[in-house]
Amino acid sequence: MKQKTLIMLVDDEMDITETYGIYLEYHGFEVITANSATDALAKLGTRLPDVIVSDCMMPLVDGIEFSRRLKARPDTCGIPLILTSGAPYFHDLSSPTYDVFLLKPVAMSRLIDEIGRLLAARAAR
Repeated sequence: MKQKTLIMLVDDEMDITETYGIYLEYHGFEVITANSATDALAKLGTRLPDVIVSDCMMPLVDGIEFSRRLKARPDTCGIPLILTSGAPYFHDLSSPTYDVFLLKPVAMSRLIDEIGRLLAARAAR
């Protein structure tokens, strides 16, 4: 039996991870959540997610630093990463370490489309 595609949601706002999670599960994805970048890094263990969706503005370790840490690890450097933020200026355009930036509020259909596009690109490699 094939495992469902695993999406990790990282956001310090529980309402966001809950809302995104319900929507993604409804569309056939398996979802794990983390309430901070530190929590997410700790949960990257036995089964790595196929895609990570992370907020940018989080306490202690923000989404940009989280993306740098993911890309620095051999086991996680290939995981597609979608960063989200309510602040349009928050993402790093000079040398992004993420694949997609989405401005909040994110249209759920757009999130599904971007996840599908990233999964297809990863499968084509």
